[in-house]
Amino acid sequence: MPQYDIKDLLEKHKDGTILPEEQAFLETWYLNWRPETKAVSSQEVRRSKAKVWGALENQQINTTLWLKLSGVAAVFLIIAVYWIARPDDAGSLKNPVNAQVNADSKPASSKAILTLASGEEVILENSSTAKPVQQGNVTIRQAAGGKLVYDPSESGTETTAMINKISTPRGGQYQLVLSDGTKVWLNAASSISFPVAFLGNKREVSVTGEAYFEVAHNKSRPFVVSAEDQEITVLGTHFNVSAYNDDDFTSTALISGLINVKSKKSGIAKVVHPGQAALSSLEDPLSVEKVNTDDVLSWKNGYFQFDNQSIYSIMKIMTRWYDVDVEYRGGASNERFGGTFSRGKNLSESLSNLEKLGKVHFKILPKKVIVTN
Repeated sequence: MPQYDIKDLLEKHKDGTILPEEQAFLETWYLNWRPETKAVSSQEVRRSKAKVWGALENQQINTTLWLKLSGVAAVFLIIAVYWIARPDDAGSLKNPVNAQVNADSKPASSKAILTLASGEEVILENSSTAKPVQQGNVTIRQAAGGKLVYDPSESGTETTAMINKISTPRGGQYQLVLSDGTKVWLNAASSISFPVAFLGNKREVSVTGEAYFEVAHNKSRPFVVSAEDQEITVLGTHFNVSAYNDDDFTSTALISGLINVKSKKSGIAKVVHPGQAALSSLEDPLSVEKVNTDDVLSWKNGYFQFDNQSIYSIMKIMTRWYDVDVEYRGGASNERFGGTFSRGKNLSESLSNLEKLGKVHFKILPKKVIVTN
């Protein structure tokens, strides 16, 4: 496994010659400062990281600024040398992911199953060649890139609700545009049920798993999402719902606009503002907390972004994305991980990135990953 020099990576970023795997390591290193490291203080590291990444956001880095950054990079170099030299971490760097031949898994692709009102199922893949389907006065078609679009007819009005459902399997994701113009992104192992055309004074849909919404504004017809134990009401806004039934809580995070979230169990309702999320679980009917919206939308934007997460919560995400099962061997792990890397890589490369971050090892079998610490 390569041992990167942080100063060299910063120089490559400046020159525009950095490779994708090097860029991923640089981003991961930034997010993975370990407080127990004693080479420099955590306060120094936070200040240094802010300076480095604030500068890297600007693609035009002048010479004077780069000379200043070299001093900051030296701080990262000290940390890197200390971390690589630590005996406890040596195994993580020397032992690559153990994978059987032909056992690797590709990342999720655009695929789903459309269930029509009649119960008929249509396989959806990343293709725009499928024939349009007529449901009442609405035409369902696949646009470029495999996105499903519901086009209402200019003439005629629906009088009977016809419910469709789109489900993504593990290893799948999908996009669609509802008849009112609302855009929806479905994550892996998720589903959305919705009327072909919205009737009455509400636009109601239900979700399992995770979905991101860009709701078309309609002041007179609120958009209502039912997700596990939450009901989310909006007029027109952007938000993300995560409601996997094997997660500890349901989360609705707001990106822009304003939403009202109500707990179905307790009846408690709260207003959520941008940068906040409404969380509910068996123990906590409903609470509102600040969130990092970059973390929330990382799946939609093509990244894994972990922030102080356990290997167990991370592997839940991996099982959905790569369609694999997980087996844990050895004692329970208290290790926490933080990092950012592309969702477009094969399973072996993603797990290799995780091995760089801490005391964890993986063995890849066909449709299965064995995790040891």
